[in-house]
Amino acid sequence: MRPPKDERLKGILRQVYQEKEKIGIVDAEPGEIMRRIRKIGALQPAPSFIEMFGSFVWRLAPIICLLILVLTAVSLAVDFASRHDVFQVLMNGREELTLVQLFEG
Repeated sequence: MRPPKDERLKGILRQVYQEKEKIGIVDAEPGEIMRRIRKIGALQPAPSFIEMFGSFVWRLAPIICLLILVLTAVSLAVDFASRHDVFQVLMNGREELTLVQLFEG
């Protein structure tokens, strides 16, 4: 069982206090120490998975829209539906279509 957070924090602070000579805090003024702490700034929390996924989706959104537009333009230029009667067969649904029949022609 781990000790409570207060006890762990006291242990960490005790260790830092005992090792203050090693890091050069002994001769520093309290004002200087506080300036150094303020200069470091606040720690930013790590983003969650949902936040990271959301930013990833929004970065890809313009590319996906452009890809949809390009594929739509290509499909209209090729005019696949008029050359092959596949779409009519699929829409009517009266005939069964096998893969061999689909790729013939």
